[in-house]
Amino acid sequence: MKDKLLVCDLDGTLLDEKGQIDQESLRWIKQFCQDGGHFVICTGRMDTDIKYVEKQLGFESDYRISQNGAVVYDRKNQLVACETIPSSYIPKLNEAIFGMGLRTEVSNAKNRLFPSPRDPENVAEFVDSSIIIEDLPTFVGETEKNPTIYLTFGDKETFDVIRQQIEARLGIGKVNIVMTSPSSLEVFSNKVSKGAALKDVMVRLAVAPENTYVAGDAESDVTMFTVADHSYAVQKAPAEIRAQAKDYAKNVGEIVEKLYHESSGQPA
Repeated sequence: MKDKLLVCDLDGTLLDEKGQIDQESLRWIKQFCQDGGHFVICTGRMDTDIKYVEKQLGFESDYRISQNGAVVYDRKNQLVACETIPSSYIPKLNEAIFGMGLRTEVSNAKNRLFPSPRDPENVAEFVDSSIIIEDLPTFVGETEKNPTIYLTFGDKETFDVIRQQIEARLGIGKVNIVMTSPSSLEVFSNKVSKGAALKDVMVRLAVAPENTYVAGDAESDVTMFTVADHSYAVQKAPAEIRAQAKDYAKNVGEIVEKLYHESSGQPA
């Protein structure tokens, strides 16, 4: 398995809706890693959450791709890639986003920066990497200077206004502006995607597309589908995501089992 690469999204892919991994997938992934296969987690979560999941499940990724491709660490915890928003964009983004008066959080490579504490019931992270910054717009503009993502909470109507204001100030396509849920909007570098990060990791590992297997369940995973020769929608992936993957599997374990069959049969 030394020339094979398996790349998995976390929520809805490696983990189910309760944040658990099925035992079939856990067994197959551990076997794959023991046989020399390269395993990588690629998620919208922070890197701290990937490390937490790895520790709980008992295996390590060769690389950890977090924040939907903006940040990449290796297994030695060295930061090997970090795509931040250009510093010249920050003043205009601050005006367009913070000026709406909505709750906005900002991430850098290691932490999420909050304007105030969150309701404990709304904490989705496995590991809380947040830092409270009372005057977040000023901090981002004058001190942080290397944000990876702006995350704003509101509704589509307000998000449309934010998009219009950003495009009026910066121009169309200067940054990615994506509704990640009906109530959340993310703004990040136009160079960032899971697919772009995966390409970089494939080069670092010297693994070809025909030996790369990708599993995902959401729109952010589709950019990975176009990079690998073997792409799978899994679990409860909606029809439009399944249509963009080359195949479907009930879970990651099923993908690894197929990988063994296609390669050299069952593991010893």
